[in-house]
Amino acid sequence: MLVMIGAGLGLGRHFAALLGGIPAAPPPVAAPALLPASATSRWHPAFSEVTTSGGRLVTASDLAGLAALSAGGPGIGPKAMTDGQGHKFWRFEGSQFLNVAGSLVCSSRDMSVFMVGRVPRHPPTYNRFLSMGNVAQGTQVNTLGGPLESRVVSQSAGHVQSFGKLAYTAASGSEWLVPGAQKQVIGAAAAAGGTRLFLNERFVDVAVALAATGVGGAEIGRYAWSPGTSGGWGVFDLYEMVVFSPGLANAAALAVSEALMSAHGIVPVQHQLILEGDSITQGTGDVSEALSCAAILTNPGTTWVPPGWRVINKGISGNQVGDLVIKRDTANGWATQKLPGQNVLAFEIGRNDWVAGGKSAAQHYANVVSYLNTATTGVLQRGWTVRAMANIAGTSGLMPVIEAHRASLRSPQFLTDTASGAGQAFAGRVSIVSTDLIGHNGDTRLLDSDDASDTTYYAGDSTHPGPLGAEIRVTGGETPQYAVAAGL
Repeated sequence: MLVMIGAGLGLGRHFAALLGGIPAAPPPVAAPALLPASATSRWHPAFSEVTTSGGRLVTASDLAGLAALSAGGPGIGPKAMTDGQGHKFWRFEGSQFLNVAGSLVCSSRDMSVFMVGRVPRHPPTYNRFLSMGNVAQGTQVNTLGGPLESRVVSQSAGHVQSFGKLAYTAASGSEWLVPGAQKQVIGAAAAAGGTRLFLNERFVDVAVALAATGVGGAEIGRYAWSPGTSGGWGVFDLYEMVVFSPGLANAAALAVSEALMSAHGIVPVQHQLILEGDSITQGTGDVSEALSCAAILTNPGTTWVPPGWRVINKGISGNQVGDLVIKRDTANGWATQKLPGQNVLAFEIGRNDWVAGGKSAAQHYANVVSYLNTATTGVLQRGWTVRAMANIAGTSGLMPVIEAHRASLRSPQFLTDTASGAGQAFAGRVSIVSTDLIGHNGDTRLLDSDDASDTTYYAGDSTHPGPLGAEIRVTGGETPQYAVAAGL
């Protein structure tokens, strides 16, 4: 018998989910956190003096009184927003960035940077949190990266990086240094002997950076040396950023990270949920990068995912099963970065296999089984628990193959084929999320071609969920037992 996600959902959580998963929100903090070291520059959406235009940041003061921020140009400052807990943040998407005044002088071997933020989805290459130097001031330098970034290399998981030194080059511990969509502290403390990278209370040591000293100014949201679109634009929510120049010793750097965790209510991570698939998971059109599945599940103030979980959105437009296999098998990819608690993969795949790839329902099913259950390299063999999401509706012409694949996933044979049935090697490790049965406003919304043509929930192409459809697809709408993270 297949395990249906949602069993055992507590009554209190059930009603919280029906109400949007939002518990009573704590009041905004009354003052910036006291840090164990004096910051050179510090920007905080809740406490910096700001000006906005059209909902976008134009200027922001430095709490340390040194280097103010200004939008990179008219209309390209980040959005100034407030989350469900009443906490202010700045949302960077696409080409949006901020200039840091040249009065902040940095050195690649003597500075520390910490930020509190969310990373809704890893782009193909970089998230540029802070780069050294500034295009407008002509001070940008090529140090092979900025003081604080995350980077995906050849489909890797997307680790923290500073000045081109990636967390996975450390001797051990890189599994902790992958930013997720939940709120976290990300940091780097560069020194002459090497750099220590942080994510919350965890850290790794990497090699010394290239030397660049006395550089005035910086940019938040892109790489000043190469500001074009090729992987240089950030996709993140920023709650606070602190710079120390000169930098901090290791013990002081850790104390700063822990102080920021405490001030922002961040708990250590022990578990993770990976969301895989194609553009339906990535989010397209009106479902922007910052409204990805992972972002929806980790919205501050909601309870879709319990505390202590890292949630990472790996879906990429155009993906077929073969692309998921490549990511599964990549060195330093998500499948290799296991944490000590639960490691869960939730995926939906099929549109591109059937349309662009010309696969039949039977061929696609066989490829899905192989993705999950292949000697040594399968998702299950790598120690992950799997939540297969029943494919949401599409056009009338595509519905026969969608329905056939749904039936295959729900057949007892699927458990047998993935060796996850009773008494088999991976018993209890595969379950089905009945995404197609999700209800909202008293009816199904993702089940058939009539649902797919409803622009209240779809983006007008009978394929991609719009903002509301994307939300209910992962939260379960009025049927929380079908939520992707139900029962975690």
